[in-house]
Amino acid sequence: MTSPRQIFEDNIYPADLLLRVYRLLDSNDKMLTEGELVDKMRSVLNAETQEYLMLIYNGIFLGLVREKAHLPMDTLRRSTLVHLLRQTVVVSCTAMDTYLPALLKENLPTAIRAKGRDFIPVGDSDVMQYFSLKGLSFSLEETMRFITETNHSGNVEYASSYIANKIITVTQKLYLSTSKGVHVVGRLLGIENPWQSITEHLGVVSKGQKDTSATSELKSILDTTVDRRNNIVHRGDRKADNPEGDPEEITFAWTKQAVDTVEHVCLALDELVTEKMDEYKAMVEA
Repeated sequence: MTSPRQIFEDNIYPADLLLRVYRLLDSNDKMLTEGELVDKMRSVLNAETQEYLMLIYNGIFLGLVREKAHLPMDTLRRSTLVHLLRQTVVVSCTAMDTYLPALLKENLPTAIRAKGRDFIPVGDSDVMQYFSLKGLSFSLEETMRFITETNHSGNVEYASSYIANKIITVTQKLYLSTSKGVHVVGRLLGIENPWQSITEHLGVVSKGQKDTSATSELKSILDTTVDRRNNIVHRGDRKADNPEGDPEEITFAWTKQAVDTVEHVCLALDELVTEKMDEYKAMVEA
């Protein structure tokens, strides 16, 4: 079975690839269709004099586009290439969309077996509100089924798996890819303060240091990235309050920060959850 981390890495890879492609093609409009250098390349290729050639170059890439590629110069100008950056944002958020539910599905039964009824963070208003709004409930028949199964056979695993599957079914209708969603997933899997733990794990703050501004900044970057994804997908990268306006500007630096933040947050959460699950498995086996 593919692990949640592998699922995430498989899905975030195209985002990293799109960034690299953008860097290769971003010539800052340094493109030539004539001149000495183009003539030399024409000679190397033994191309006809009348064949259209376009030479692209920057600090890391030198490429030649031939006429039969049917790729006009305007296609590779920065004003057009920024669409690669927009797609990068979409892909990175999709990776998080697939990762968080997979992380819950993989680990929630273990958390429930280890903590029992205490796995529910009753004092956490964010978690309780998240599920109360989505109608998580158990019918009398369902409740009696897993209670009876547990009492008669001692099959605690059955009950924990049943409850976990019920919660996971509800989460399929939830929008987890926000800073609050990351918090909810972390809390359900036993991490006491998910965002504090993530910032500590990433070295953004020292262990035990309560730097709320650093944590807030990391959450803000994540939520801004997700909001931008929604604007790109639904409004052609126009803001919700101005859907008829011009698309927002987007840069390589901003996009890389956005993708890196999604990647770092998800990988940090994965490592924290793995550590917690090892602790829980030791508790269950003891």
